Amino acid sequence: MDGTIPRHRLAEVLGRIGELAMDYGLRVANVFHAGDGNLHPLILFDAGQPGELAKTEEFGGRILELCIEVGGTVTGEHGIGVEKINQMCLQFGTAELEQFHGVKHAFDRGGLLNPGKAVPSLHRCAEFGRLHVHRGRLRHPELERL
Repeated sequence: MDGTIPRHRLAEVLGRIGELAMDYGLRVANVFHAGDGNLHPLILFDAGQPGELAKTEEFGGRILELCIEVGGTVTGEHGIGVEKINQMCLQFGTAELEQFHGVKHAFDRGGLLNPGKAVPSLHRCAEFGRLHVHRGRLRHPELERL
């Protein structure tokens, strides 16, 4: 996993990741590129323990939300995928997400390339609670939803 933060917030963010680690009862090894603010927190967990993976994924999501909160972004060099897709709903607004879908559609009219990954659908963001749905309708209903 990776996220990027303003370099001058590094000490603060590392401290807050430590607090989150205690809250979640998980250990984390912080690896990062101090020169560009790119974080690579390695959350240690036991996949054999029931519920541990879900707890770890939630912890990772909170770290990404922290990156956004301090003025950073949900990625630096590793892309989005399905693990970060909900946090994109926090970082980007409806207009930006519509632009992302427009670019994706220009190169993938059939929706065959990585469906449901990298760019969250507007419905997903609405379900995540970060997109305004007015009277049960999304803006621009003509856009294809993944």
